[in-house]
Amino acid sequence: MRKVLTVLFAVASLALYSQISIPESSTKGIIITQDNQKISYKNLIYSKGKVTYTNIQNGAEEFLYDNSVKGIQEDGKSGVGLIPEENSGETAKSTEIPKLTSKRDIKDYLLQQKDPLYMKGRTINNIGTVLVIGGAASFVIGGLSNLSKADSNGAKDGEAKGSSVPLIIGLIGAGAGVVLKLVGHSQMKDAMDHYSTAGVRKFNPDYYVLNDRNGVGLMMKF
Repeated sequence: MRKVLTVLFAVASLALYSQISIPESSTKGIIITQDNQKISYKNLIYSKGKVTYTNIQNGAEEFLYDNSVKGIQEDGKSGVGLIPEENSGETAKSTEIPKLTSKRDIKDYLLQQKDPLYMKGRTINNIGTVLVIGGAASFVIGGLSNLSKADSNGAKDGEAKGSSVPLIIGLIGAGAGVVLKLVGHSQMKDAMDHYSTAGVRKFNPDYYVLNDRNGVGLMMKF
């Protein structure tokens, strides 16, 4: 009887694990383990019964065997696997992307979400880049043109002639571009700082003046 129960338990376990459909690859999402631990991952690869991924929270390369996986929630897709209904509210909260720490990841996230402040700063920065390149090109072309005219006029009548307009335009354009790039970069940095500090509780103490028989004092409450 004990052997029969053991065989039935093994078959039930295999049937249970066979219900989990693990994708061969996934860009980003959440892994739910058999002990209900939730792991935010990126760059998941499933091969030969082994799930390899990058843990977003600590940036480390990790792996799990497929029989340790209870379910997978891919970003933008419905969850696969066995996720209890009573934990559906908690699971919905866990699908939110955890706070990113890498500057590159934060930039990609803000760009993907089209954050208004970040996108405005990025646009200004791009305009500044165009002006810097255009101003530098105008300055170089104007300088080469003046050198060419100087050689030509010098050979003819000994008087060098050229125009300083392209040089001035180039300097003004490049200078304006540098200023715009600084402004745009500052706004992009402000957007990243706002994301990093969002939800962080600030220390705002309240001060009270106390007056009793022992004298006057100051109390701080926080």
